[in-house]
Amino acid sequence: MNGRQIALLVHAALLIGALFFIVPRLTGWDARAGYLFTLGFYWLAFCLPVIGLHALPGNDGRLFSEKLPWRDWWILPLLLVQAGLVALISFMPNTTILSHGALWLAILIAAINAPLEELAWRGGFIGTFHDRPRLGFWLGWGLFTAWHIPLVLSVGIVFDGGAAALIGGATALGLMWNWIAWRTGSVFYVGLAHFITNLFTFWVLFARNGFAGA
Repeated sequence: MNGRQIALLVHAALLIGALFFIVPRLTGWDARAGYLFTLGFYWLAFCLPVIGLHALPGNDGRLFSEKLPWRDWWILPLLLVQAGLVALISFMPNTTILSHGALWLAILIAAINAPLEELAWRGGFIGTFHDRPRLGFWLGWGLFTAWHIPLVLSVGIVFDGGAAALIGGATALGLMWNWIAWRTGSVFYVGLAHFITNLFTFWVLFARNGFAGA
């Protein structure tokens, strides 16, 4: 591996290691504020630097392209089905606890988190491991999954379905989004699917944990 590839892996490993200490301490101080501060730290300390150093340099615009070759037309209905399944699984059983306040907060957080994550985890690894795509694919997927593990240590935060749903969902969805992004060279459609997924999951998370009132 070259220097840029090693730097990206070290950056991701440092993030994950730091979160094992940061998550329980911030959420132990205040569950709701601490969780949001954790996301802010993640965006500022990892996503934005990776986008600036690894995703955008040398990008010819393909990373943001909405164009799909005819052979990949089926990706759109696949992502629609994926988003619909997430809605059915996470949203439908929890309609009685949802609130408008939690919805608006979920829209805000999803609109920030989804594009930043796609550009960092998919775009950053595509740009940095373009000469070793298989290695970049699996490392990016594994580290994307791993960064969700410290979130299980959140104090006072209840995740719908527990740790298994949080980590299992990141594992399965991350694999699908990784595959599509590497196949197309673009994060446009996976970014939209990620936003819709985050919208529903964050809405339930915020409502269940009292982040916002009615």
